Amino acid sequence: MNAKKKILSIALAASLVAVAVVGSSLAYFTDKDEKHNTLTIGNVDITLTEPKWDAEEVEDLYPGEAVAKDPTVENTGKNPAFVRIKVEWPENVALSYRTDYVDGKLGENWVKHGDYYYYSKVLGTEEGSNTTDALFDQVVLSTDVTNGFDGIYDIVVKAEAVQAQGARTKWAEVQTMTVEEIAAWFATCIG
Repeated sequence: MNAKKKILSIALAASLVAVAVVGSSLAYFTDKDEKHNTLTIGNVDITLTEPKWDAEEVEDLYPGEAVAKDPTVENTGKNPAFVRIKVEWPENVALSYRTDYVDGKLGENWVKHGDYYYYSKVLGTEEGSNTTDALFDQVVLSTDVTNGFDGIYDIVVKAEAVQAQGARTKWAEVQTMTVEEIAAWFATCIG
């Protein structure tokens, strides 16, 4: 091998050694990091109950008779919620509701607005704050009912809930919303 080729070979070998040394030293000064951001999604979940309702008690009603019917909503979800109830009364039978034996009186914190009864408080998630008062305690068959009303009539009770968070930018404002504002929030969330 001639001298120039030998020098070039030695220079090339020295360069490769230098690159290997620099490359391995660079690996000593590198770092990696990773973050896992676990998100959990809440939910709104409700249960509509009528604890005092007895289907056998309502057979063969007579005019003026009152029977226990107490629609109550429990928030079983993870998020605070607003609640409303719609009651569909039979068209051909005169029924009314009452609370504490006062006809037409609603339970505490319930307000009629449009076709719905709105619970005027935020329904929380903790026991003690997660169940509404009964919408009413009883239904009463009108004393105006006479013979000729025969058959089976249904009272349909439907409950709906929407998340309370996001209704206002500040939580304190959410807790003081009016029934009209709650109804507007339902319209925003449900359509």
